[in-house]
Amino acid sequence: MKNKDILSDLLLDGFTEDNAKSTDFKQVIFQYLRYWWLYLISVLFFGALAYVYVFFSTPMYYVSSSIMIKVDKSSDFSQNIVFSELEGFETTKQIENEIEVLGSYSLMRDVMEELPFETTFYVEDSYSRRKEIYGWQVPVSVEVHEINSIIEEEPDDWAIYLKLEGDKLLFLENGDYRPYAYGDTLRNWYGAFSIQKSESFSAFSPKDVLFFFNNKDHLAGAYSAKMRVSLSSKFASVLTLSLFDAVPEKGKDVINKVIEVYNKQAVREKNTTAENTIAFIDNQLASLIDELKEVEREIEVYKRQNNISGLGIEYTAFVENSKSYDADLSRNRIQMEVLASIEKYLDNSDGSDVEVPSTLSIADATLSQLISKFNQLQSEKARISRTVQPNSPIMMNVEDELASLKRNIKANISNIRNSLEIENRNLSQNIRQIDGRISRVPEIERGLLELQRTQSRKQDQFLYLQSKREESELSLAATTVANARVIDTASAGSMPSKPNKPLYYGLAIILGFGFPFAFVYLKTNLSNKISQKSEITEIINRPVLGEISHNQDKNYLVISKNRRSPIAEQFRLIRTNLSFLADGKPDKTIMVTSSISGEGKTFFSLNLAVSLSLTGKKVVVLEFDLRKPALFDNLNLDPGLGISDFINEKSLVPADIIKNYDGVDDLRLISCGTIPDNPSELMLNDRVEELLDYLKSNFDFVIIDTAPIGTVSDGLSLARLVDLSLFIVRYDVTAKENLVFVKEMELHKKLNRMYFVANDTKIGAGYYGYAYGYGYDDVKNRKRRKAYS
Repeated sequence: MKNKDILSDLLLDGFTEDNAKSTDFKQVIFQYLRYWWLYLISVLFFGALAYVYVFFSTPMYYVSSSIMIKVDKSSDFSQNIVFSELEGFETTKQIENEIEVLGSYSLMRDVMEELPFETTFYVEDSYSRRKEIYGWQVPVSVEVHEINSIIEEEPDDWAIYLKLEGDKLLFLENGDYRPYAYGDTLRNWYGAFSIQKSESFSAFSPKDVLFFFNNKDHLAGAYSAKMRVSLSSKFASVLTLSLFDAVPEKGKDVINKVIEVYNKQAVREKNTTAENTIAFIDNQLASLIDELKEVEREIEVYKRQNNISGLGIEYTAFVENSKSYDADLSRNRIQMEVLASIEKYLDNSDGSDVEVPSTLSIADATLSQLISKFNQLQSEKARISRTVQPNSPIMMNVEDELASLKRNIKANISNIRNSLEIENRNLSQNIRQIDGRISRVPEIERGLLELQRTQSRKQDQFLYLQSKREESELSLAATTVANARVIDTASAGSMPSKPNKPLYYGLAIILGFGFPFAFVYLKTNLSNKISQKSEITEIINRPVLGEISHNQDKNYLVISKNRRSPIAEQFRLIRTNLSFLADGKPDKTIMVTSSISGEGKTFFSLNLAVSLSLTGKKVVVLEFDLRKPALFDNLNLDPGLGISDFINEKSLVPADIIKNYDGVDDLRLISCGTIPDNPSELMLNDRVEELLDYLKSNFDFVIIDTAPIGTVSDGLSLARLVDLSLFIVRYDVTAKENLVFVKEMELHKKLNRMYFVANDTKIGAGYYGYAYGYGYDDVKNRKRRKAYS
């Protein structure tokens, strides 16, 4: 690139409006990169936080198993014609009910009782991290002899510390380790217990262990909370049981035992109906046996008293017919008794969870099917009630179905009873006819026949009930099949699933960059301070004459003849831009102002004046801030007579208040003088215009350092007397509303030809890269050329 092009870019940078997207994008990048140290600190902090969390977190392993629930489709009420109008009962509901049962606290509590979870053992490393040991890893076993208190919680000071040393163990009591032999009875707050060596004692290392006594109620609640039971597929009855545990073998034992206990309970619930039926039959048989014995004793006594050896052949046909009718009548009576028993079960007032016994001899398929469905629904209701509230939709649906079944069973019983009553009347009529014929036989033989008939009826009842009992026992034996088939036994991953190191480290990086990014974003977008050049141009829609970077060395004078610092080059750039504004006719009088105090207008006025004087121009700087002057104080100069003295003392001439500045030949300074009581009125004095006219005729540039126009109106009084106004905006100090105020003043022509200068630009926040390169690289290149010449 030619030097001419570089100079052109240098002069235009910061002065002309630039709406190119690339420049805006660069500005955004600089805005965020300016806080690079904050990103570094944040990433290191969150990274260290993630490392500490992962380091001290207990590794958790994922343990899972899959089972298939056996769904009996014949139990679906929608398959029964009687219940075809019932809605909302589907096979999937059965699977959902089993999910609730498998994840219930009551089931997990039964599991805890069957597992050796009375104690939990740990070992500690040098970082005080505890690792749980289980099964073959535990070197000792604990046998509890007496319990003093129930464990409600497990604070750390309840831990029991042991040191295992050969044939003795050290038990921590009251802060000291005391020696005991294995098998000795130890006592503490929990009760009395003893410790024995296990098979893995000799291979155990280290020799220090600690353990807690567990409250199995709390332990069941904890495992029930972390147990997850889910349906593996929407169209399958396969369930996945999973949990996270610090010891994979322990987690596998829990899941396998859950499946085992679940199957036991399912089998036990299926046997409830058969057991009730057997109990009912046993009760009937006991009563029937007593009745048979009584009849047999009556026959024996009757024959002995009347010397009867047998009945006549001629009455055999009557006897056979009578026995047949009696048998039918007996069978009907049994059925009537069974129907009455079923109604009694249905109307049981002790509770609604009683299951109806088998229909026994009632040869009615509809009633048998209704009772079978009723008992199945009762069993399901009992299982659901352990995990579902009584007023839940599922429970209410089951209650409605049970009520409907009761009504249908009672209606069916009523129909059967009516049929039996009609048949009984017919049988009784036939028996009466036979009895009328038998009345012709001798009275003794008729009495014997009646006793034999009663005996025959009781025997038939006994044989029938005995056969039904055997059928019920066979049914009970057939229900030992498990409700769930294990597809995959519980297994655990070889590596811990928690904590997820990539996740936490990734999250640390995201947060490490996210927090500083959010801070910068909020600081930029929510702050009411000007922080970048684009915000100035957006508010006032005017170009920025130039930017002044942050003064690192804190020297008030930053520009000199041979100085090539970035900030010095920026002042040279602004000087050049001022020459472009002149358009052939120089602006001799330049007013420098700002919105509030502390924005750097005095610093800018002095250094701009020095920059102009280095070109051979005669420059004078006026300390026209008559309220809070700062120029001479910052230069450690005696102000002497100044502007206020010139205005008040008519005898003074301009030459009396002009002072030289050592080190800069063509620079002159005029102080504020004595701080007046009425600065606003002094600004309107004719002597001010007289002073400026003199200075314009004797100097090439007159730079006026005036008071902030956003605070007082002094600067506005001078605006009519100047050729150009420069407004200083200091990043992170000047408020945005102050620029809006200045814009309004410009619209009302209160300020003459106003341009803006941005002050205190931080590294990376602005566009002065060319100034850096031109200031530094040019010097370096010249030195390099000299070295090789």
